[in-house]
Amino acid sequence: MRRLASLAPLALLVAACGGGSSQPHSVLQVSKAFSDAGIPFTTELTGNPYVNGQAVFLPGSLNSGPLESTVQAGLSEVGAFDGIDAWVFDTDAHAAAALKAVPLAHWLPSNTGAVRVHDGNVIVVASGFTGADKTKLDAALAALR
Repeated sequence: MRRLASLAPLALLVAACGGGSSQPHSVLQVSKAFSDAGIPFTTELTGNPYVNGQAVFLPGSLNSGPLESTVQAGLSEVGAFDGIDAWVFDTDAHAAAALKAVPLAHWLPSNTGAVRVHDGNVIVVASGFTGADKTKLDAALAALR
């Protein structure tokens, strides 16, 4: 019994630190991961309802649904032959709910074969990345995990 009692503070510490569940990625963390990999985003739209003209584009019915207000930011970069979009939701659960409403395969259809990744509260869709640019994309995605 004493042994169990001595483990209680450790259990509380682990629970307070997240205890194995990942913390949501911040907009800055996502931006930094891509910038450090050599693919800096060129646009950021926030989900702030108090800023006129700011709206994060979401696929399908998500644009006018309740999950629209749970997106902290939409990040994008568009090159001559490639592009990437990332949505940073406020929680993992809201990102999962968005994917339940609109499956990942339907986020930004592409003729060139898109890379689609869901990691916690972040959804990324990238298209047109090949060769050295694909290596950069892989490094950015690995940094999120």
